[in-house]
Amino acid sequence: MRRRSIAVLAGLAVAASALAGCGGGDGGAGDAQSIEIWTMGDKAKQMTEIAAAFTADTKIEIKVQSIPWKNARDKMSAAIASGNGPDIVQVGHSFLAEFADAGALLDLSGKLSAYPELDGAKFFPASAETMKVGGATVSVPWIADTRVLFYRTDVLQQAGVSKAPATWDELTAAATTLAARGGGNFGIGLNTDDQFLPLILTWSAGGDVVNGDQVSFDTEQFKSAVAYEQSFFSAGLTPKKAQPDADMVQGFKTGKIPMFVSGPYMATLLNNQAPELAGKWAVAAIPAKSSATSVMAGSNLAIFSKSKKVDQSLKFMSYLAQKQTQESWFKATNDLPARQDALQGLVAGGDANLAVYYEQMRNAKIVPQLKAWGAIAPEMVRALQKVCVSGASVDTTVPAFAAKARELSAK
Repeated sequence: MRRRSIAVLAGLAVAASALAGCGGGDGGAGDAQSIEIWTMGDKAKQMTEIAAAFTADTKIEIKVQSIPWKNARDKMSAAIASGNGPDIVQVGHSFLAEFADAGALLDLSGKLSAYPELDGAKFFPASAETMKVGGATVSVPWIADTRVLFYRTDVLQQAGVSKAPATWDELTAAATTLAARGGGNFGIGLNTDDQFLPLILTWSAGGDVVNGDQVSFDTEQFKSAVAYEQSFFSAGLTPKKAQPDADMVQGFKTGKIPMFVSGPYMATLLNNQAPELAGKWAVAAIPAKSSATSVMAGSNLAIFSKSKKVDQSLKFMSYLAQKQTQESWFKATNDLPARQDALQGLVAGGDANLAVYYEQMRNAKIVPQLKAWGAIAPEMVRALQKVCVSGASVDTTVPAFAAKARELSAK
């Protein structure tokens, strides 16, 4: 998937005009007014350009502030404390429950019926699940993400692996064969800094890490997931050193790391940083034990609870949720649409990787929507690092982590 020109956004003027008559309430779309949106990452330019047609038609100016992901939590926490925040904020799934519990996100229950583009049925089922926290609708899906298996088709074929591994046993066998090349080559790159992989492996084993509104790590499925991940490290099939994205791209380029698990954003990095690999790699669904379930990650749009421009904000969120807008945003940024028919329409263009993402997101679950998840996830990562990197016992490390997770969840 190559980065496409932002010029595709020009066709959105018609879509924007359809919103002029939607909703009603706090000020009217024709008044001179503006709303502020905080976006995460470095997409302020694209958001400003995609908003141009909306502003031209509704006279609602969109002011965009871009917040680095690493600063997002602190920035939002400061806004909560001061009461001074944006009208719309982009929130990663992992922080929805925490911010909702803090009262930072406006309860949209009963407000969305006037905006059919924000109907949860239009989004991937797992994305739609993120709309509610504690029974209240606090956000709407915006960007979708998942995890799939990236693999070097040429390297696997040269090693005698004819197809992408589809099961746990096949993944172990393929990684073993690839590592047997010697010369410092590995079979796969597994990043112990990734909080999603233990969840994915647990789901793949037929389990879960929540039971109602409580975390539940004392299960055979979670233990088997941890033990399975550990097996790659103990057998020398994956580097023990954490592999940030830049290292993973380099290892993929050289063939030293011919497989890894990551999100579609890595396709953009590969296209930009390793264009010579075009046609030599592909993606496949997560290998299954009992299912090929992956994570539905991404981010949603919410209205800050102190905003005085709720209707204008909903108008803009409705515009962003339109099929044409979602498709255009992907073409400008390579961010996958959370709206299901938008990604389905893009798949029709013949991109095989998009087809894999689409099917994977139809078989995905969300991270636990618990206010304590922001504290639990780092503890899980530390437990995985003890087991995988330091060789600690699964039978002692997992129960200790499970107890810590229950303690954090109870706070």
